[in-house]
Amino acid sequence: MYIKHEIYSADIAGIANENLPWEKLAGKNLLLTGATGLIGTVLVDVLMKKNLYDKLDVTVLAAGRNEKIARERFADYLGDKNFKFVKLDVNEPIELDLPVDFMIHAASNTHPRLYSTDPVGTMTANILGTHNLLEFGRKKKISRVVFVSSVEIYGKVLNADDLFDESYCGYINCNTVRAGYPEAKRAGEALCQAYISQHGLDVVIARPCRIYGPTMRLDDSKAMSEFIMNGVRGEDIVLKSQGLPRFSYCYGADCASGILYCLLNGKCGEAYNVADSSEILSLREIAEYISSLANKKVVFELPDEIQARGFSVAPAAILTNDKLRTLGWSPKDDTRSGVKKTVEILKSIV
Repeated sequence: MYIKHEIYSADIAGIANENLPWEKLAGKNLLLTGATGLIGTVLVDVLMKKNLYDKLDVTVLAAGRNEKIARERFADYLGDKNFKFVKLDVNEPIELDLPVDFMIHAASNTHPRLYSTDPVGTMTANILGTHNLLEFGRKKKISRVVFVSSVEIYGKVLNADDLFDESYCGYINCNTVRAGYPEAKRAGEALCQAYISQHGLDVVIARPCRIYGPTMRLDDSKAMSEFIMNGVRGEDIVLKSQGLPRFSYCYGADCASGILYCLLNGKCGEAYNVADSSEILSLREIAEYISSLANKKVVFELPDEIQARGFSVAPAAILTNDKLRTLGWSPKDDTRSGVKKTVEILKSIV
């Protein structure tokens, strides 16, 4: 397991004990792109836990470009017959001489600094990468694909009090560098629908909101991640705006659980929001909460030009999760409890 901490272990065990039709995965091969990412790491740990305790015998094909990072994250599984690291660049046609039964595509740039410094890579992973994986799935006659999309596809809220259900479509100014991420996710979803219609591929779309958790990159430039790392290091919490936007958040373990519900219970062609729908906090309220955990204060600082170009301009992005709940899913942590757990876990390892 990547993180040796009792709280994280309990999170993994909790997902592994969810009432899901796990037998669908028994003896199968599952290809996971973005395996070393925040969500991917949790998914690998859950499936390997399921193999250990319930003899599920699902083989995890953990795909990524960086073998060094994969070896660090998944050191416990190297040599296990049910784990294989697959060196893969999704931007290239997929040539994998292994049977694959299920696939979760979670590879993408996911933080603001990369949106502005690597806008081409941000777009290609979600357009070319998604096409390459869907084409691979078609050839391999894969049973099901889950495309991990994003809250960003909803764009800017049209009315201040609007909630994002799965049919909502807000405004995106496509003539900006920042638009590369949401527009590419939209295109990725459209590709999924095209492959369903034209080739009969079984695809389900998961739309996570803003995700955080102990498996995040420690240099992640999302506001929530920077607040958390300030708290972990015992620093003042640096707020680079007035902190007024209100967003839905989801703890990483709950997000991974939601994606597994999409994989095992979701309906082909449907999209499902993955978000905690309890207390919705503003960025400033989150900063103040983390400052109280760290016994520090909130300070204000202007973002640098590169980071500012990657910031969302949305004043609010609040998702409903009713549709995913109909599949049996529910989040176990709200923002406060999830943040507190994240800070506590990271303090022990950073």
